[in-house]
Amino acid sequence: MEAMYPYFLLLHTICAIIFLGYIFTDVVLLTPIRRILGDEIADKVFNVVGRRGIKIMPLCLVLLILSGGAMISRYIGSVQGYFATSFQQLLVIKATLALAILVMVIISLSCKFLGYRNPLGKVIHKIVFGIGFVIIVLAKMAFYV
Repeated sequence: MEAMYPYFLLLHTICAIIFLGYIFTDVVLLTPIRRILGDEIADKVFNVVGRRGIKIMPLCLVLLILSGGAMISRYIGSVQGYFATSFQQLLVIKATLALAILVMVIISLSCKFLGYRNPLGKVIHKIVFGIGFVIIVLAKMAFYV
């Protein structure tokens, strides 16, 4: 597992950039388009971006979660302990937040494919963007606490 760690780290970083970059683009860049250009043009842009995103983002998120899980096993486990250090505590918080994102995505995709109205539809990207930002901050803090 130790030899694979750099590969998991690279995969995790690339997937995090893609995933949070997509969410950032939606929340910060595309949402203002609706106010500026109107609903008709904004709907067309969102449909184009959304069709591509719904193909890429689930796979990206799964790889992000799996690579994160593989990397966290280096620092947390029955041998290393679970909450013994502040580093481990921050990693557990990060993992919990990541799993919250995964649950929200599963709910949203299930609603989409089953034809139900998504209860998270209007807010999920804003929530995920906020949680993703917190995860990044925790990731950087973990190595300095």
